[in-house]
Amino acid sequence: MKTPYSPRVCSVRHVDINLFARRFAEWFDFPRNREYARCLANASVRRTSLESVYDNYGGLPPDSFFLSFKYPVETVISAMDWFFECQAGLLDLHGCTVAIDLNDVEYWGRVDEYVHPKKGLTKNTYVLRYAVASMVDEKRKLALACMPISTNDKLVDIVRILLEKAMSHVLVDVVLFDRGFYNATLLKTVEEMGVDYVIPLRKSKGTDRVWEESKKNGECKLRHTVKGETDQISAWLYLDEKKKENKEEVDRKETGKRKGQNKNKNKNRKKRKEREYVGVISNMDVRPELVEDFMDWYFVRNNVETGFKEKNQYKIRTCSTDKAYRFLIYCISLYLMNLVQVVRIVNNTFFRNDEMKKLVILLLILDKPLVGEHRLSRTLIVIA
Repeated sequence: MKTPYSPRVCSVRHVDINLFARRFAEWFDFPRNREYARCLANASVRRTSLESVYDNYGGLPPDSFFLSFKYPVETVISAMDWFFECQAGLLDLHGCTVAIDLNDVEYWGRVDEYVHPKKGLTKNTYVLRYAVASMVDEKRKLALACMPISTNDKLVDIVRILLEKAMSHVLVDVVLFDRGFYNATLLKTVEEMGVDYVIPLRKSKGTDRVWEESKKNGECKLRHTVKGETDQISAWLYLDEKKKENKEEVDRKETGKRKGQNKNKNKNRKKRKEREYVGVISNMDVRPELVEDFMDWYFVRNNVETGFKEKNQYKIRTCSTDKAYRFLIYCISLYLMNLVQVVRIVNNTFFRNDEMKKLVILLLILDKPLVGEHRLSRTLIVIA
């Protein structure tokens, strides 16, 4: 007979929807604001629209939230900065690695300074773009700051503002970028702020020659100059041979292709040359024998990409074109994703998103803080 596993026991004292409602009411003063905050949390965990859960809260009138929520984007940004600061304060975070990324959300409303054309598609497709700074390591990611991006914003200013916000919450040692941030002025600004950086090399025929030369000389660490229109910065370039994918990974990618793809069309398409090396640029001086581990460590930033997918587990559906509301619900999804991370970090165990949803629904039904033990599922007991 198979022996059943004992259920996990997790402390969830940091998951308090009433606290979220009180904080929401402090920033947004209108009638029944706490009820609307609970309504937003309910819609988020159910992945539905705000209007579809109105009846659960004393028959809130349809569209009444949008009649009262008349706040500028700047007010919502300040409120969400405070929300994320409070969450970061729950954990003792020192010497953090921070990753900065851009995330697009589809939009079909009137075009203004916050609306961007979507890359690579027709000119009638638009997105709202948000920049997020997140603490990352091998197992965790925690959003520290978020801001909407207007068409007038410069990338350097976006990074500087996000880093200043993150550094006000935690002690930041290193910031990780992707290739979209390959900019000499940006890297120079980060260095002047006293923060180390790591960014992938932007490959070209010139870097191909550098790789061939370094491979011939047996070097993996070189000085490299990143040139821009007005600035240039000297940094370390670390190179290594690209790891070959095993047969299982190749088969998985082939299986994952879209069904109904035109195979003949793909066969005739010119195959892009795959370069045999990878490289990163950094102002950190790493010993040659540690270069391979250093480059592997850089890819902890992939946790941010996973985090964006996890955030969609708490996506509130809407057709609203109000930029302030769209930014609010985007940050609420990050806030709930962060709560999952906080529970994981505090308990040093895995806590699933479906378990967080059950917990939030339970708190909404109880309408009061959780006290004592509760059997949330067959495999989980939560304590407050």
